[in-house]
Amino acid sequence: RPGAIEQLSTIGKSIGVEVYTESIKDPISICKNAINKSSSIDIDTILIDTAGRLHLDEKMMLEIKEISRTTKPDEILFVADGMTGQDAISSAKSFNEILDITGVILTKMDGDSRGGAAVSIREVTGKPIKFIGTSEKVDGLELFNPKWLLNSILN
Repeated sequence: RPGAIEQLSTIGKSIGVEVYTESIKDPISICKNAINKSSSIDIDTILIDTAGRLHLDEKMMLEIKEISRTTKPDEILFVADGMTGQDAISSAKSFNEILDITGVILTKMDGDSRGGAAVSIREVTGKPIKFIGTSEKVDGLELFNPKWLLNSILN
């Protein structure tokens, strides 16, 4: 989305983390170049933020599959908007079929969302919810606590 790179750069700067950017438009080359650079400066942890979509398209799915094949990540986390409901469930299922995700991050859990989609996402993917986002701030990412979710759904 427009402004995503600037937003990531601002967040990275605020927490002392380098954000790798390039002006080229080929995501696979950018990922390869970022990994090469990180290796040359002894960085051992890299987060690759792929382009988010509300609706899946074949071109994007092939692109993220190729990024995964090329980068061989240790973790693949699907980020689901906690307010999208059934759309998040079908997206999570599709992503898991293409990438074999290792877990889920459920965002926007600080608003009116009760997180009912979380239970369904867990069921259709068989993968754990690892984190929840409760704000747009860096400290708003929390380890998932099932008791919190249960209380949210039941209250």
